[in-house]
Amino acid sequence: MTRRTIVILAALQEIQMGREYDPQVAASMGLDPDTALQRYVQDLGTRLAARSERPGLPWTFRVVDDPVVNAFALPGGFVYVTRGILAHLNSEAELSAVMGHEIGHVTARHSATQMSRQQLAQVGLALGSVLSKDVERYGGIASAALGVLFLKYSRDN
Repeated sequence: MTRRTIVILAALQEIQMGREYDPQVAASMGLDPDTALQRYVQDLGTRLAARSERPGLPWTFRVVDDPVVNAFALPGGFVYVTRGILAHLNSEAELSAVMGHEIGHVTARHSATQMSRQQLAQVGLALGSVLSKDVERYGGIASAALGVLFLKYSRDN
């Protein structure tokens, strides 16, 4: 059974968000200085993404200089693998599986879906505050609770 989702974030907005956050990721985690490795990961990722549901995105693949075993993606086609995960992989096929998984998050628009849900919930809360004094009275607390609720995105998706 296919689950329907509402996404109010446009593809161009996703790309812009990725472009805004990419320098922050690079600054906070650092990029692996091995240019040959960066080029290899970018080339492999580009080949994989070309066969995805969203081949037209401006895909960017980077190795971040972090010993933690992890990979993650930002909206708009920005995918990162850590130096730590590369140390545990034994083949290009294993790296392709990791990168394919992250490409899947981007093509499924998981981040965009989550942000859309959060925006719709905030709109609902604002409307409820206008229509109900009780909702208005607890609006600040409810807004903070919604923020915490929507932080849960990651492993579930």
